[in-house]
Amino acid sequence: MKYEAYGYTKNEVVRAPIDAARYFDIKTAKGRCLFALELEEKFALLIDNLAEYECELLRLAESYLLRGYLDHTASMQERLCLDRRLVNLLTACRLYLDQTDHGISSLFGKSSAELANIKIFKNDLYDKHWGYRLMEALRNHVQHSGLIVHIISYTQFRSPGKGPDYTEFIICPQTKVSTLAEDASFKKEILSELESRGDKIDLRGPARDYLSCFVQLHEKLRKVIQARTLEARKLYERAVKDFLIIDAQEVRCASLRELHEDERKVNEVELVTEFLNYYDQLVKRNVVNKKLEHSTASNTDQKQA
Repeated sequence: MKYEAYGYTKNEVVRAPIDAARYFDIKTAKGRCLFALELEEKFALLIDNLAEYECELLRLAESYLLRGYLDHTASMQERLCLDRRLVNLLTACRLYLDQTDHGISSLFGKSSAELANIKIFKNDLYDKHWGYRLMEALRNHVQHSGLIVHIISYTQFRSPGKGPDYTEFIICPQTKVSTLAEDASFKKEILSELESRGDKIDLRGPARDYLSCFVQLHEKLRKVIQARTLEARKLYERAVKDFLIIDAQEVRCASLRELHEDERKVNEVELVTEFLNYYDQLVKRNVVNKKLEHSTASNTDQKQA
């Protein structure tokens, strides 16, 4: 194999050989930067799915406020809509869990202390959070057996405050324990916990509890990869600047290439930086409420007594 820097001037292609070790150092550094970016993208995907689910609850509650309860068919369509939102959310959660494990393993090694610590951290979240345990079991149920929103409860109640009392309208998606029990593969320990809470389980609180765990996990993962990401970014950005000039000529669209001896391209590392700006913006966007399990959105303007 041979390795070269490659770029364009106004009139020609410029090429120059580079050392194999330098090629692989730069390729590895870019890969580590991309992993950090992909971690932020997966978290954004997860949080956006949560927002869509929560906004769906608000939309359906507003529809109930305006039009009242419609009919059985309309209710079943709304139930299916919430099922879709929850299935999307749980799928995004599973993707995040699986792919972050794979990424940490690739970055630090399968037997690394970093990977072991992340697994311990996840297990601790599972043990301490009822919502985590329930939603993980429901995700397995969705994948292998059936949907999880079995009932929608339409509720309204008087809300006293300063001035006139308000009426609040709420949509509550629920799962039925007796239906889940028909799934022979449903985790018995979780089923036992469910049965102690009654046959109808409100999914709003557990979902928020579950997602609050991912906020904690994402913060933990950021800290674990921080040092290597910063080191890789410095190396990569320095390389991008270095290869603005190839063979004593200023070039654009520079890249590094791995070639067979007969000039056939094996691999290429494009020396671009736009993805780093995108990463910086995602990091800022992905700072979210750490107390999701104890937070809920409302459009009320009622003054509290």
